[in-house]
Amino acid sequence: MMYRIFAVWLFIGLLLLLFWELPEWLYFANSIFMILYTAAVLVESKTYFFSKIKINKTFAVLFIIGATTLLIEALSVYTGFPFGEYEYTTMLGYHVLGVPFTIAIAWVGFIINSTMISTQQNKWLRALETGVWVVFIDLILDPVALAWDFWQWDNGGFYYGIPATNFITWFFLAAILSLLLPLQKGTKPSVQSYRLLELMFLFFGLLALKKGFVLVACLAVLFILLTEGRRVLDSSRKKALVH
Repeated sequence: MMYRIFAVWLFIGLLLLLFWELPEWLYFANSIFMILYTAAVLVESKTYFFSKIKINKTFAVLFIIGATTLLIEALSVYTGFPFGEYEYTTMLGYHVLGVPFTIAIAWVGFIINSTMISTQQNKWLRALETGVWVVFIDLILDPVALAWDFWQWDNGGFYYGIPATNFITWFFLAAILSLLLPLQKGTKPSVQSYRLLELMFLFFGLLALKKGFVLVACLAVLFILLTEGRRVLDSSRKKALVH
């Protein structure tokens, strides 16, 4: 149900942003978009990660991921380390320590979604793959967010004005925090887990194309194909185990 709600919200937002401009009184929709995405991810991850974990431990894991990413984002906003020098605008809602609270919520969604489809049977290998998927997300998201004035980089960088330190930090932060999630053996994530990531690539890829970022749009198509390939591979492995 939550997956469908998010998909409907995404396509309405996509139509609005592709063919019109978002009026200021609708800026709150950006925050709702990220909240719905993470809510959909958590629903899909409930049976995959958290069905056998006590509720208080589940909330502790979610809190640690959210709080850690918020504090590291805040550190970078104030000092320029480790992501780089940037600041957030008011487009993403209420700020905590100079960072929109929805950024922490988005990090929870990105890390859990990426860890779900990183079905490695070794926790360290899974962490490395999770870091890669999260960087894929940011390669599509960050140029679009910059173009739509969600945040602003101060000193620019090699990739649409974004520094390499940003992507390096995304990788290590996601990889390390993914270690908090239990390793699943013999359990396949839901199809919606892959679809959620594909929808994010599609959403930001099309917005990138509107801004003339052809490279970003092409990467989005590539990452959608890789995500679908991961799903097919996992499905094949599951069938092989059954037989």
